[in-house]
Amino acid sequence: MKTQTNSIPDIPVVCYHSIGPIASHWNRNWLTLEVPYFEDQVKFISKNYDTIFLKEYWEMRSGVKPFNNKALVITLDDGFLDNWIWAYPLLKKYNLKATIFVCPEFVDASISPRPNLDDHWNKKVSFQELHQWGYLNWPEMREMIASGFIDIQSHTMSHTKYFISDKLIGFHHPGNDCLYPVGNLYPALKPYHISDSSFEKQIPFGYPLFEEISSVCARIHSINPAFTKACIDTLKDFDYSQYDFQKAYPLVENIYHQFKKNNELIIAVEEEDNYRKRLEYEIAGSKVVLEKNLSIPVEFLCWPHGDNSHEAHAIAIKAGYLATTTGSKMDIPQSVDRIPDRIGLFKTKNNRFLSLLKARYKLGSFKHRFPFYQVSKIYGLLKKAV
Repeated sequence: MKTQTNSIPDIPVVCYHSIGPIASHWNRNWLTLEVPYFEDQVKFISKNYDTIFLKEYWEMRSGVKPFNNKALVITLDDGFLDNWIWAYPLLKKYNLKATIFVCPEFVDASISPRPNLDDHWNKKVSFQELHQWGYLNWPEMREMIASGFIDIQSHTMSHTKYFISDKLIGFHHPGNDCLYPVGNLYPALKPYHISDSSFEKQIPFGYPLFEEISSVCARIHSINPAFTKACIDTLKDFDYSQYDFQKAYPLVENIYHQFKKNNELIIAVEEEDNYRKRLEYEIAGSKVVLEKNLSIPVEFLCWPHGDNSHEAHAIAIKAGYLATTTGSKMDIPQSVDRIPDRIGLFKTKNNRFLSLLKARYKLGSFKHRFPFYQVSKIYGLLKKAV
């Protein structure tokens, strides 16, 4: 179903990812909002908004249900374990609903719920026992759904990126964010990439890295294994404690240009039929897996990295989704089968007061409330002037 209208009501949809203590060993810990900041924000939301799930959001925007001017949607991307440990108990505490977007390939294989903040409040576990990192398992998701406070929807199947050209952009090295190259080779390890210190060792240092984009937009370019081996061998004595691409690249530059000159660097480019099948797996496949394991309708899809296309969206609607996110990279008119760009709520300058003020500013300007909307308009004019 696709309905376009200029009278679709604006309902704020806020976006979080990881909630909890900062994992110092994780190179994506910038995604984490610490508990005090999160609690400040959800406490404010509880006093000023009525949280709803995406189905009710869609019904209000479609005109099926009356519009509620206080309606707001909370979303959390990726399905991190800390959503169960920290976010879920706090959302319950403030009587708030939230939707978690989950990728089935990242679901943890454990078969029972792990301790969370509820257990600590009930003096069943110590605070330190809650310091775990990873991804949700099925029992945790089922328990959250049964509570009535959490809904689970799709974030595609893989949440990965693939190489899409012969543009060499780096080499694997200690501390490198290697989730995608390692995860593509060893999908079963993906749920443990935060907690498993050996994850980055699954590919050798010197492994060449190329330009990449999100799975749903990528036509996969397969790199010649001979070139990969040549890079690893050539860089075996490189000082990776002082890794710098500009220093490493000259050592393999001649090899790189020779492979390109001989048209031997890219050995295959994904054909359209295979790309289409992979899109179906990402979009329809994730819906099937989530519905089978959770016994709920999965009708909304959030595109990882904000990357998507009109083709991918059309496949999603055909598969039975009611709406997908627009992301920030596409200029898409208002439509009930699209969830407009969401409002990211983060930490500001390690200051709780400023962080809450920034959250209030974002929500207030979205709702055209004084003085936040006026400030945002002035700020926009100043940016254009500069």
